Amino acid sequence: MKSVNFLVKVVRPIFFAVGLVLPLLALAGCSTAISASEPDRQDIQLLVAREAVNLGIPVPLALAVAHAESNFNPKALSHKGARGVMQIMPATARDEYGIEEDLLWNARVNIRVGLHFLGRLLDRYKGRTDLALSYYNGGSRVGDLPSARVIPATRKYVKRVQRLRRKYSRTIHTLNLATSKGDTHVHPT
Repeated sequence: MKSVNFLVKVVRPIFFAVGLVLPLLALAGCSTAISASEPDRQDIQLLVAREAVNLGIPVPLALAVAHAESNFNPKALSHKGARGVMQIMPATARDEYGIEEDLLWNARVNIRVGLHFLGRLLDRYKGRTDLALSYYNGGSRVGDLPSARVIPATRKYVKRVQRLRRKYSRTIHTLNLATSKGDTHVHPT
């Protein structure tokens, strides 16, 4: 419990500006409640981090995708009709998961569907994050292994998500260093 108090009193102010306090505290073992009202950015980050842990997806990658897709906005709507935090297309939700499009406005549902889909893509491409991200953003034109390629139209997106992933990994690594005397660790895989 000592390390949790240290985390709350000393480390929290450092990371508050980055907007990662709640997800990192949750992963470090502290309990926080998601408000019943409209979730804010920190609530969304916490939901993304928790669902990533539940699905075995690297937390920095999950946060990076949510950041790139919607900047953690549960009301985001793309010009192509993608919805919510993870920017799920209604057809994908319906065809792959049997979920009606109105449910995509529910942040929990949207995040769960998006991260489950990302996990399937990571499996499909044997951990090749670049290919999984290209498919997530641009669809099936990526193709199948061994001839799969990043779609040219998604190259900037893939690079942006990879850059954001490194940022979130460094932030989590810094938290681990700050709490290394305790027994709480967030693994930035």
